[in-house]
Amino acid sequence: MARPIGITILGALVVLASVIAFLIAVAGFTVGFASLIPGVGLDTGTLLLGAILYLILSAVLGFAGFGLLRLRPWAWWLAFLTTLVVLGYTAFRMYQQPADTTLGTWLTIGVSGILFVYLLAVFRAFRRPATAPTM
Repeated sequence: MARPIGITILGALVVLASVIAFLIAVAGFTVGFASLIPGVGLDTGTLLLGAILYLILSAVLGFAGFGLLRLRPWAWWLAFLTTLVVLGYTAFRMYQQPADTTLGTWLTIGVSGILFVYLLAVFRAFRRPATAPTM
């Protein structure tokens, strides 16, 4: 099966998210270290911790994005489980606090639901071809 165009788009968007998260991490490190200057008055620990977390997020997103682009089975599972967690968390949050439900929440449910169904539909593209046994 040829690579589905949606997987190419999804992989490219995940790689783009990785680049954006990396830039946020660099900004966090820059501001965090600049706040070490006496008299600035920023919370350095929180800034640097946030930068480290964004750096980790950037690495995971980049790894997943390139895995999707190369049709690796583990990347499908990672995308599938992530989508499932987002759906579950958003639905649970809507259940717990129905007054806080916004258009963004409904869009998250809609987009995650579409991605969930799409990932189920393209599962076959991520299967490894069977190899003949060697003697």
